[in-house]
This record gives sequence, structure tokens and C-alpha cells, in this order.
Amino acid sequence: MKVIYFRIKSAIVGAAVLLGFLACEKDAYLTDEGLHQADVSLNTYDYLAAHPHHMFDSLLMVIDHFGLKDEINNARTFWAPSDYSVSRYYQVKRDSVLNENENASYSFEEFLQELHVDSVRAYINSDGSHWLGTAETSYTYVANPAGSTGFAYHKILQPKGQWTYQDIYLLYFVRVRGEADQVGPDGNVRVDRNDVPDLHILCQTSGIKTASGTTLNVLANTHTFLLDFASLTDTGPFIEDLPDGIRFTYDVSFRPASGYVGTSVVAPATYIAEVFRLQTEDLSTLLGNSIVFYAIEPDGSLNSNSTANAPGHWFNRDGKVVAWGDEARIFSEYNGDTFTFSIGQYPDRLASGDTYTVKQAMVYTNRNNQQIRAEFVFNITIN
Repeated sequence: MKVIYFRIKSAIVGAAVLLGFLACEKDAYLTDEGLHQADVSLNTYDYLAAHPHHMFDSLLMVIDHFGLKDEINNARTFWAPSDYSVSRYYQVKRDSVLNENENASYSFEEFLQELHVDSVRAYINSDGSHWLGTAETSYTYVANPAGSTGFAYHKILQPKGQWTYQDIYLLYFVRVRGEADQVGPDGNVRVDRNDVPDLHILCQTSGIKTASGTTLNVLANTHTFLLDFASLTDTGPFIEDLPDGIRFTYDVSFRPASGYVGTSVVAPATYIAEVFRLQTEDLSTLLGNSIVFYAIEPDGSLNSNSTANAPGHWFNRDGKVVAWGDEARIFSEYNGDTFTFSIGQYPDRLASGDTYTVKQAMVYTNRNNQQIRAEFVFNITIN
């Protein structure tokens, strides 16, 4: 099995935050409003509520729903997901409901009812103040009130940039999956290609000290609230190296139905970004420009014409792209904001025991005019 080393790339905002640490006094930090003091006069809950751009309003709704205000204020450390993160999970849940019934509705209140309080408590640490200043390159494991294990944090040395010759480290919150990844002296990790990698979530701001005694670290907007912590199954994706990229193969199944329903798959954005040598958020912003979405025809040719909701395609029984109509059997549509494929069926046209294989790809043309592809193969069983 091929072993790879990869660097977990940082968001630009994360680099800006840490450059603020380097350039300023150690009790200052950088936010989108400029330079502020790391020690703030508000308790943790009120500090989140007072954000000038309301970046934590959805998170506060979750906290209020479970009555966690006191726990948040009394926490030694809180790893705060932004509204972008909460919204990502809500959209995934909503898409799942609509895949079952396209006429259904799914409110945020219904979303709250389906959450579990102990899952939310995974972001709360009661065992100490954890931030960039206390981080090692190796994992430091942390405890949460739910008793959930497998959470840690560490720092990773970043490549030298033009702005400084000093060593720059970024802070990551870690969800360990299975056996912990091997960590090098600089914090970068070693993973077998088809082993499940640990999840590393960049902290875009670290070390805010609230008046209630909490150390607050704000997670990157690309984090998907709770869903990133879920266990991955052995059914996919199976990951293969290609001469010009990477291939992800999934085995999925759903029942025949009288609606445009099926299932959904969240693409491994971190791996795709690594192969493309981009930041994860670039996968969304460049889609439709230097990243082009295709179907892969049975003869291996690429088809960029969307025949379902763009970017997406209808396929016939042989996996060939067709228009909606008599030949259509399976559709696969991609949501670039949530990295989610919605895979479904033409109503009343499939039967139990049917199998289909459909293929799609993202092709990135970099600044050197090299094309790198990420292929997605869906082996579908109707059960």
C-alpha cells in the first residue's frame, strides 16, 4: 500500500491571524475587525453574541436549544464552529431529506431536534486551557464533558513564505479516526492512502481569553459542524492514485421509488485540495472556472454538458450521459458549497436488484496549464 506524506494546508485568514501574533504583542490577536486584545471583558457566550458580523448566531441557537450557556461560560477551552460550519451540516441534512422526498420541508428547528447534546459537547474541554501557545507538534489529547474520546490538538509548521523567515505554526483541532496518524517533527502527518486519516480542522483564531475564564479557539469556516466528527465506514471511498490525479470509488445503495430520491455522498475535500495543491475553500470558488466538472462516458471521454441540475448529469442504464426523459435512469448532481453529491433516480423506473455505475470528474487546470483530475465512481445497487 502506498504511503504518502501530505501537508495540511492553511486558510489565508489563518495565516493572517498567526502573522498578527508574530508582529504584535503576545496579548493581541487579529480578527476581521483588525487588532484586538486577546483578553476580553465579556464572558464566552456574550463574546460570541457580540460578534460584529453575527458569525456565531446559529451556534448560539444550538447552545440555547440544549441549555449549554453555563457549560460554555465555565469551559476551560471552547473550539467554536462558525455559522458557516453549522450551515454546512444543516444543508447536508436538508439535502438528505429532499433526496427522500423532493416536496418535503426541513426547518432549522427540525435540525436542532435531531442533534445530540453530547455531540455538541465535543467542542468543550474541561481539562485545561488549550491554544497555539500550549500546542506541541505531536498530539495533545483533550477531554470533554461527554466523555467522547479521540480528540486532540497540535500545531503544524508551515512552508516558508515571502513575508517572513521565522517559523510559522498553525493550530489544528484533531478528530482521531481509528489508529492515530503518525506525526512528523514538524507536525505534518503520515497516512496510508486507504487508511482513514485523522481529521485536522484549522483554527482561524486562537487564544482569546474571555472574562469567564475560557480559552476560545475559532475553527475554520470550512469545517462541517458535527459531521466531520462522524465515523467513516469501510464502504468508501476506495482511493487510487492516477497518473494525473486521484480516483474515489463509492458503493452506494437505495430503494426504488416514485420520486427523484436516492442518497448523498460527501466528497473528501481535503484529499482533493491536496492533489490539486489548493486550499480546500478554493474547490468551491474555482468551480466553473479553472476547475471544470465533467461526466465520464463509458468510453472514457469527458462530457462537460450538464443534463441535470448543474453541475450534474442524467445517465442511462449503461452509464452514458443522456437528457432527462425516456432513457434516464440515474442522476448525480454536485453541490460545490458542501462538497456533496446527490445521487438519485428517475421515478418508477428502477427495480430491486438493478446495478449501475456512473462516473464524474473535476479537472483542474493550474497556472502551468497542467490538468489534474479527481474522478468519482459510484457503484449503485438498487435494493
